Amino acid sequence: MTLFNQQGKSNVVAESQAWIEGQRIAFFGKLGAFSKKEALQILREMGADVLERIGSDVDWIVVGADELPGEDISECLTDAVRRRLREGSAHLIHEHELWQRLGLVEQSPKQLYTPAMMAGLLKTPVRNIRRWHRMGLLTSFKVAHRLPYFDFEQVQNARQLANWIAKGARPVDIAKQLANFKPWVEKKSLLDLDLVVDGRRLLLRQGGKLLGANGQLHLDFDQDETVAASDDSLPIVFAAQPAYGRDEEEQGVRRDVPGDLENWKRDDLLKIAEELEDAGQFEDAIEWYRIILARYGLNAEVCFQLAEVLYRLGDVTAARERYYNAIELEEDFLEARVNLGCVLAETGAIPLAIAAFQGALVKDDGYPDVHYHLARCLDEEEQTELAARHWLRFLQLAPQSPWAEEAIERLGR
Repeated sequence: MTLFNQQGKSNVVAESQAWIEGQRIAFFGKLGAFSKKEALQILREMGADVLERIGSDVDWIVVGADELPGEDISECLTDAVRRRLREGSAHLIHEHELWQRLGLVEQSPKQLYTPAMMAGLLKTPVRNIRRWHRMGLLTSFKVAHRLPYFDFEQVQNARQLANWIAKGARPVDIAKQLANFKPWVEKKSLLDLDLVVDGRRLLLRQGGKLLGANGQLHLDFDQDETVAASDDSLPIVFAAQPAYGRDEEEQGVRRDVPGDLENWKRDDLLKIAEELEDAGQFEDAIEWYRIILARYGLNAEVCFQLAEVLYRLGDVTAARERYYNAIELEEDFLEARVNLGCVLAETGAIPLAIAAFQGALVKDDGYPDVHYHLARCLDEEEQTELAARHWLRFLQLAPQSPWAEEAIERLGR
């Protein structure tokens, strides 16, 4: 990170700092660019009111660059502060973004996270990240060769999704209700939605009300008093809905292949396969993916998803072949190349794995996961000098990755 000389700053930089005057700022976690003492001095010289602790009057919460992005920040805040964040009267900002906005550091690409990196931070299967992205629950900062990259805000959104799902909500229900009420929530981060999970129902706390399906009021024991929903208010309602009716809801997901298959659309069949996979019914999911391929022909994305389920079921050989299929159909499918390399490495075919990873880097040298896996394989082949180059490149691309500590340890050997 390159810092500008404060004494010689331009008028443009000075103007970029005007917005912070009078703002109440507090820090969360360890700072990376400056010590806390230095940061306090800089911000106070600009006219900001730097708070000793995060209180209910805070305007900006600065998340330190050395704070693990997977940390559930909202759990560390008081109800009053979370309410201000939801209302938009307080804001979260990453430390590096703050210094950039103030003109104190050179503009540089923000830290981005691949699905695998995000999964590592949140300790959730990477397929969950991919599925949430396909469903529109996560928004990628960019997509390169089919690979989505996510920024810091989306890491926090994914953390929120994981929390809701762990409490009983289903991704399909969350997506359905967000879509139904898009005009009211499309500009909000998932962190801004105060949802309460009650069994499989999702209730929204809004304006002092705890609302469920059809706008009915529910008792909110976290509030000091209960208020009635007014007729002239239009609530944002989140209510979990069964995918196929009550009978199927009890069983999980529809399993039987319908007799009128020709009347079904490809996306409908794909949805069933994905929900079966979500429910852990891998053999049924595999059958549906194969039905899709048989009916609509080979497709790189479907081959990739089938490979993922086959791998989860333990059929590594079949998974490897489906990854090959995906690459043959779409040679720029980087995740398929990387997963193929991982499967080859797992089965002991290290030279072939190295070739797969090197092929991925030819397509995109900026894919940090590839450098990580390639470096591990090269270390195993005792090509330590070449491995060191990829460990360093990985740290350059993803210094806040959950695998960064391993890279530093390997370089120190």
